[in-house]
Amino acid sequence: MTRNSRLLSSLAAGRPVTGFAHMVQDLAVTEIFQDVDVDFVLIDMQHIAMTIETLQSVLIALRSPASVMVRPTSNDPVLIGQILDVGADALIVPMVNSAQDARRAISAARYPPDGTRSWGPRRTSWLGGSAEYARDANDSVAVFTQVETAEAVENLDEILAVPGLAGVMIGPGDLAISLGYSDDRDNPAVERAIQGVLDRCRETRIPFGFFAATTAQAAYWMERGALVMTCGSDVGIVAAGVSELAASLRSMAKAGRVTAGKGG
Repeated sequence: MTRNSRLLSSLAAGRPVTGFAHMVQDLAVTEIFQDVDVDFVLIDMQHIAMTIETLQSVLIALRSPASVMVRPTSNDPVLIGQILDVGADALIVPMVNSAQDARRAISAARYPPDGTRSWGPRRTSWLGGSAEYARDANDSVAVFTQVETAEAVENLDEILAVPGLAGVMIGPGDLAISLGYSDDRDNPAVERAIQGVLDRCRETRIPFGFFAATTAQAAYWMERGALVMTCGSDVGIVAAGVSELAASLRSMAKAGRVTAGKGG
């Protein structure tokens, strides 16, 4: 039984899994998330300055029963192997535009004869021991690919047919840009494209995932059948919390000035 078993069994049963992105590079913050009741925590290497050394420290601090997904900077087999060796459970590989791209990502995450991953996990004591990890790794590591370009949408059927694909994730921002709606990301054409991907995923029984900015957006796509949902990030949560606090303090200060003025 691996840490990723709950996530994989939920997806196999058609039950949604949810999580958020951890982007604050402070291990004290990482430790806070050990007991948060989510299915997964996403570590996003693509959009923050994070090295393999930093990722390893984060994974050591994040001794959580939740699965740990990592989004690498690119579809690089060497980097993918390193990410898995330091203890990641799942990958969300960006900019996968073809079946060939998907096969490359999945092969990098599988030991021979199923793939090309080189043996050398660094944290097998946490992962269950060397023998257990060798036995289970090919079946327990989940590889999701991102559909975030017009090319990927065009090649969707071929991508979904690649063996070993755990699911696809929509990158709504990049997809909107690729479709020509960089200044109008809520354009109905973007939503139609996303819905088309979702419909095809449901037909082929491949889990569909989405990067939601808000809980309302997450609920919208989950109601339509999304099974993998990331919602926001710790950076966004902190920013929103501080903004709300600042607005409350300004309101209290303004009320205090009015009261003081009347009382004087």
